[in-house]
Amino acid sequence: MDTLVLLFTIWAVITVLFLVLVISRSRLTKKETDWIPLSDDVKEDQAIEAQKVIEMKTHKITVPIRALGVIWVVMLVVVVGFWFYHGITTPPPIK
Repeated sequence: MDTLVLLFTIWAVITVLFLVLVISRSRLTKKETDWIPLSDDVKEDQAIEAQKVIEMKTHKITVPIRALGVIWVVMLVVVVGFWFYHGITTPPPIK
């Protein structure tokens, strides 16, 4: 049963990391704007640069989010499979 606890702990850590990355990406995308002011060249350039920085940060986080998502699903399948296997191979307690 110690193996199951270890697998569940690893899965929980991956879940926390995944959620932290998703929340941080969500906070980054909240800063994006749908429009760029066209009134002044300086303000326009600053807005474009700010958008590019936000976009680069968002794309930088996307790859680890996808990787952790895949690892999360694999670990979930392993935990459920091990739990099922352990349940089948362990005899019921004698009363």
